[in-house]
Amino acid sequence: MKIGFSTLVCPAWDLPTAIAQAAALGYAGIEIRGLKGEFDLLRCAALAGNPGLAKKAFADAGIELIGLSPSVTLDSKKRSRLDESRRTLVEHIELAGQLGCPYVKLFAGEVQRFDHHDAALSRIARELHELVPTAVKHGVTLLIENTGDFTRSDDMWYLIDAVSHPAVQCCWNQTNAGTRREFPSVSIPRLGIRIAVSHLCDADFDETGVLKAYKLPGEGQVGVARQIELLRGVGHEGWLVFEWPKAWLPDLPDPSAALPAVAQFLKAELSKKQVVLSAYKGDKNAAKFAAKASVSVPSN
Repeated sequence: MKIGFSTLVCPAWDLPTAIAQAAALGYAGIEIRGLKGEFDLLRCAALAGNPGLAKKAFADAGIELIGLSPSVTLDSKKRSRLDESRRTLVEHIELAGQLGCPYVKLFAGEVQRFDHHDAALSRIARELHELVPTAVKHGVTLLIENTGDFTRSDDMWYLIDAVSHPAVQCCWNQTNAGTRREFPSVSIPRLGIRIAVSHLCDADFDETGVLKAYKLPGEGQVGVARQIELLRGVGHEGWLVFEWPKAWLPDLPDPSAALPAVAQFLKAELSKKQVVLSAYKGDKNAAKFAAKASVSVPSN
């Protein structure tokens, strides 16, 4: 697994600063979710203005461009809104192709008024399926992130299984799943190889699952270390990306403090010896097996 960070962590930085800091701190890649307060990536001159120059800047620094993350969902019941969202995603897919960027991420979204959870899921799956040929043409994989009303792993499993194409995979955010009281021991085994990118942050929750405060990975209740352990256990070879909403919560630690601490934490976790995982590890209801089995061998 490789480590990276989202520019949502450092909303005031321009692209050269983000690339330089990634190289200095030992990160392998960057996910772009806005630059210098501009979240319409198609209007970011550093990316869309000259994709070839941006691609070269990443290559020269030895840093990978993990993906583009536009503010797009496919949850609307209105055909006009869906068409607009699809056009936006197509433009980002085309830009990602020019940048040599493997992923374009979108958000799962919310259940609209007078809509139904399952109907919304089916609609999202249909729209994702329609985008597959464009993604394949440009060598891009679409990532759906568990957000809004679709934060559980069974929702993500349904979407990816319904599309059933390698050009659609999951960006898994365990903190979002924590708002539904879902733990890594449920999420990671269920999704397995469907996870291409894991968004890592941490948080504290109240007893009902309401998120009280964001924390650095390893300092909250999400169980980030266990999440990484389980990802290693299922053979995950994708990205671990530090992401939290510094852009909207300015009181969160500055990137100059957060990014070095997170890099150190992630490197330490990845350097640990992989434990042998068991279906019963930590299970208080584990089956009780006999210590020794007595086998009768008939005599000749």
